[in-house]
Parts: sequence; structure tokens; C-alpha cells
Amino acid sequence: MELYQLEYFIKTAEVLHFTKAAELCFVTQSGLSQQIKKLEEELGMPLFIRIGKKVQLTEAGSVFLIHAKQVIENVQNGKQAIDDLNEMIGGELRIGVTYIFGLLILPVIDAFAKTYPHLRIIVEYGATESLEQKLIQNELDLVLVISSHEIGPPIQKVPLFTSEMVMAVSKLHPLANLDKIAFKKIEEIPLILPGKGSNSREFVEELFLKYHMKPQILIELNSIHALLQMVNNSDWVTIVAEKALKGWDDLKAIQITGVATKRDSFMLTMGGYQKKAVKLFMEEFRKSI
Repeated sequence: MELYQLEYFIKTAEVLHFTKAAELCFVTQSGLSQQIKKLEEELGMPLFIRIGKKVQLTEAGSVFLIHAKQVIENVQNGKQAIDDLNEMIGGELRIGVTYIFGLLILPVIDAFAKTYPHLRIIVEYGATESLEQKLIQNELDLVLVISSHEIGPPIQKVPLFTSEMVMAVSKLHPLANLDKIAFKKIEEIPLILPGKGSNSREFVEELFLKYHMKPQILIELNSIHALLQMVNNSDWVTIVAEKALKGWDDLKAIQITGVATKRDSFMLTMGGYQKKAVKLFMEEFRKSI
């Protein structure tokens, strides 16, 4: 059994198409099919059901896929460990972040990329739960989130900071003269909020439900940058984590009273071996805040 056979099998299992898998593996279809056939012969069981051009995993294929991915991951970790020993910080650093870290993370990434030019840094923005799943599935190396739900094994978490949810308006807005506002009063104000699925939106929705409020949510945007840009250039009002307003000098943060608005943020990693790049990045990010 060879590693490239496992890689061919994994790619075919992902796309469920021999021709597409061969293209992605940069081999001919006949070559890929031949190697998978050898793998099946060695295992003594078929891994795929072939129905015309359609391909499906057999029960044995589904079971073997879990272990094949683990083997490839272990080999990659082994190579990374040797690179780390040689002080060659290279490969990829895959970071997942929620919107609150949008501007907070950029200076660290800029400095980190200049310090380690052989390292490819990939940043993915998303909602907390989807980023956590990608971390578990080894699609991300490190995740930075703000979360109100319990996070447990196999994920390991390192506390970062606490941030208040605030009402944000342009400094030219009539409400900008306020320093505080009662949460109940927000029911009277037309809002633009982050799209459903974001952890912050869910947090605010739970508060609305708890206090039997019917807010006027007139616009929803999945892009926090676009949302804050609209608030910055108009009379719109939003509710966001105060830390997300870093760099938005023309926006006013108004404290919300009458409800608990503090939320904790964390750096999340998986247990076991960690790339040296992950450890170094975690250290640099903590220094930056």
C-alpha cells in the first residue's frame, strides 16, 4: 500500500468521479483507476460501487476513508515536525476567524508573513460553529472566535479577551450624543444586523426573545465590513461587539444597559501535535491585544 494510492482514493471519495479525481491528482484516469483497483485487491473488498459514470462509496470504503485520511494527516504532521526541528517555518497556516477579528488580525498576519516568507497563510472568515467543525475536520489549524456557548474536547481553547455588545451609530447620527441606551429602547429603532447564523446575531436574537421584544430588523448583511460601512455612511443603527469597531473612527459605540452583554473570545486548536507556526502565531496575536 502506497501513500499516493491513499491520496487517489481520498480524492475520488471526495468528488465521487474518477475523471475529476484523476484531473485533480494530475494523473490519467486509467492510472488512477488501476491504483484504486490494486488497493481494493490488497484490502480484499471493493471501495466503490461503479454504476455507469456514477460512483459511490461502499460500506468498506466509508470505513477505510476515515483511516486513510488519518494516515495522510499523520504523515503531513511528521513532515511538519521535521521542518520545525530544522527551523524551516513553511507549509500552510490555516486560520479561521469570526467577524470581530477582521481588523484585529491583519497587522499580525502582515508582520508574520514578512517574518516567515516560506509560510503560506490562509484566512477564512465564518460563523463560530462552522469554523469549529472545520477545525475538528483538520481543514483549519487555528480558530479565533467570540462565543457564548460551551466549547469542550476535542477542541482546546485559550482565553483572549472579553468584549461588550454595543449599539453603533455614525458620529453624525442624532443618537450619537448618547453614551448609554436601555436595551428595551432598541425595539423602537430600525436596525441593520449581521446575517442569521452568526454567533453575535444569535446572541442578540436570544435577548430579544427573552425580553419579548419585536425589533425592527430592516437589513441583514453577512459581511460585517459592508454592514459597518453602511452605518458609517448613513443613519442606520447596528448592534455589534465593541472590539469589531477598531479602526472605525467615525462610529460611536453606545453602551447597552439592562441586559448582560459581555462575551468571551478564544483561540481554538486541536489536541496533539501542533505546527510550530500555530504556536508562534498564537504568541504574536496575544501580544498584539
